[in-house]
Amino acid sequence: MTVLRFTQGDALRCRFGASPLWETMSAVRVLHGVRHRGLYAPWVAAKAEAAAGLELDGLKAVQPRAGFTPDFLTPPPKASRARFATEIARVRSTPLDRVRSELTRSRNELDNPGAPEIDRMLEDLPGARERLADEIEGAWEALVRPDWPLISRVLDDDIAYRGQQFTDGGLAALFDDLHPTLTWEDDRLIATRYREPDHELTGQGILLVPGVFAWPHLVMILDPSYQPTVVYPARGAARLWSDAPAPPDPLARLLGRTRATLLVALDPPATTSALSEQYGLALATVAEHLAALYDAGLASRRRTGHQVHYRRTEVGQAVIDASVG
Repeated sequence: MTVLRFTQGDALRCRFGASPLWETMSAVRVLHGVRHRGLYAPWVAAKAEAAAGLELDGLKAVQPRAGFTPDFLTPPPKASRARFATEIARVRSTPLDRVRSELTRSRNELDNPGAPEIDRMLEDLPGARERLADEIEGAWEALVRPDWPLISRVLDDDIAYRGQQFTDGGLAALFDDLHPTLTWEDDRLIATRYREPDHELTGQGILLVPGVFAWPHLVMILDPSYQPTVVYPARGAARLWSDAPAPPDPLARLLGRTRATLLVALDPPATTSALSEQYGLALATVAEHLAALYDAGLASRRRTGHQVHYRRTEVGQAVIDASVG
């Protein structure tokens, strides 16, 4: 168990960030079967051809199934919506003594099967740093960047949802729903599955990073050179690359099949144009049905920049649940 102790200043310095670098590293872990690959099977299948042309042996060696992955490969994002170019530049500028110490730790922890590969990297630290950064950049371009608009939509909606939880119920409401292994007691955040030393935040606050490839794990970074960071699974990520299920027949009879299909499809939240493309419907048709769902209280909407995202409300979920009960 690991306990993070908050002060009043820490509560004021909690923030969220979305990181394309984190998503890329996590996607590589999924590809290598380190995470629950079955959940991501549609994505793995869709990326098989692109992945076949990538050189990822270095990243595979430093991301063992159990053990330590070097923190310098995943620096917590400094901005709420980090740019990949900025993040990978931070990796490429990592001091070589840090590269050495973290590669050594990754090699030595829990009999890492990638130890021989890491030994070769330790013989040429500047080359190893560039090699790992190049592998990350190649994975970003081939595996993640083509889907980034869809991924970032899920991340943005999760951040908006968590922000509302924090506004409505404070840290207790935020953390009690963030991950099954987290609990909030008084001024302490308790991570029941971690075995790191307890940590005093002392005014640093905490950075919360949602991830679509993170399920079902929680990752904590408590390195003193970074703001304390928690990476958690984003809401709606489980269905990101799977087809939305067909609506139950009772729901289709109640709302009409197209309207019912769109209601069921609002997990993760979606825009009119995304639903139009997904289902081959005219924009005007989708807009009309979404407006009806919104007017009936079955869907809500939120503007992000120039886009409006629709999401299913609790009432909408209750209607779906009742139709399959």
